[in-house]
Amino acid sequence: MIPFKKFLTVSGMTAISRILGVIRENILSRYLGASIEMDASLMAMKFPKFFRKCFTEEGFNSVFVPYLTGMEATKKNKLLLFFSSRVFSIITYIMFLLSIAVIIFAKYFVLLMAPGFINEPEKLALTVTFTRIMFPGVFFLSLSAVYSCVLIANQKFGWYTVSPIIINVVLISSIITAICLGKVAFGLAVGLFLATFVQFLYLYTVLKLKHLTVPRLSRIKITPTVKHFFKKLVPVIVSASVAQVNVFVDSFFSSYLATGCVTYLYFADRLNQLPLSLFGISMSIILLPEISKRLALNDNNELPTLYKDSILFALRLTIPVIVIMVILAYYFIDFVYGYGKFTQTDVKNTALVLQFFALGLPAYVLAKVIAAIIFAKKQVKAPVIASLASIGSNLVLNSLLISKFQFAGIAAATTISGYIQMFILAKYLNTDQKLFEKIFIIKLLKIIISGIVAYFGTYLCSSLWQFSYALSNIIVYSVVATILYVMTLWLLKDEPICLITKFLKTKLWNFSD
Repeated sequence: MIPFKKFLTVSGMTAISRILGVIRENILSRYLGASIEMDASLMAMKFPKFFRKCFTEEGFNSVFVPYLTGMEATKKNKLLLFFSSRVFSIITYIMFLLSIAVIIFAKYFVLLMAPGFINEPEKLALTVTFTRIMFPGVFFLSLSAVYSCVLIANQKFGWYTVSPIIINVVLISSIITAICLGKVAFGLAVGLFLATFVQFLYLYTVLKLKHLTVPRLSRIKITPTVKHFFKKLVPVIVSASVAQVNVFVDSFFSSYLATGCVTYLYFADRLNQLPLSLFGISMSIILLPEISKRLALNDNNELPTLYKDSILFALRLTIPVIVIMVILAYYFIDFVYGYGKFTQTDVKNTALVLQFFALGLPAYVLAKVIAAIIFAKKQVKAPVIASLASIGSNLVLNSLLISKFQFAGIAAATTISGYIQMFILAKYLNTDQKLFEKIFIIKLLKIIISGIVAYFGTYLCSSLWQFSYALSNIIVYSVVATILYVMTLWLLKDEPICLITKFLKTKLWNFSD
């Protein structure tokens, strides 16, 4: 059975964080628009984002949490402290040296990622400056990742999910302060560094107050456990790095396009990240310690059911969101970003990118869920292969599509490569667990059919009748799509929907009595 309460906790707090993130981007779009400063800021942010992904659910966390969970489950507390402290120390020294290297050679790192900027000296200079300000924050991000793993392993999800909220609050405060000083882009750069430092202090304080293991600096000693951990970690970090290379591939190609294209891709991705975080990342965070704990205690009987239920649950939530985002992409972008210096042309271009990204949501979400299952079993081969296939296809597709379709070609390439990654992971999981039998396929088809019905029904309604305000269209047609989707699932006798309907009928009947 899916740990539903834990999912609500993580997804609820994640929703707050993402909404704050949208508010932050709204402020930036008002004051910077699709400008040189905005492109430079967003390009510089890709370095911290790259390392954040490597040290979160896609990389470091996926290996570290199962180790910590296994030690917690078997009450090896002394070993847990020694092990986590040695890992913490190694990460600290590596990231400190890397931060110094990036600060010194920032220009070469930027040109490696965005060679097209060499033809725009002002944009290149700004990107280099912002990179030097932002990148030291990666040092604190990596240390925070170790502390976060302790909270996840102990299933303290509420405390863990407050962390990104703190980052967004600090960032928004810094940007607002910078607006008053007339230095918005610099405010973003400084704010990112401050936010990572405040996050680190918060996590350290929580671990202390909750009397949990607090990894600390110690002498580096490669014990058998540490050695085994890093043998597992290296391919996973490579996998996460390769997956994030797709971001750099997009940056590489977009750097040759007109000013504003980097911004279109970034803003569209920010909105697309909301459902991805709520469903895919939240589910992966919960599943990782849950499965690891059961494996450590040899409680394997219900794991196949948990795997299947998790995949279907994530997909049930994702499909209506795709329908809503594809049909209402223009209204979402106009409502969130269509102010100040962000023109209607910018809105239309960003909405087109969002539609392509939204079509890839099932792939992104399911890849997160399936990867969490595989990582919890301490298997790393499949994610590495899937990531390599994804980046290879992304490179080829970008090369083929960018000349004709510009930024839309980059978005399409990202979506297609996401499906390639998902199918490889799904094939591996099915080979390992034999999950996708006839009953599972039937349940899957019911969800897909319901999504198709909801799409055409909502599209027809929106074509016949539109409101004057973007928010009105978003609210009305989101409700229409949801109703059509749920009604179709109910008519197809989808089990969870039927159970919810039966429960509500019983409650209403008892209430009337």
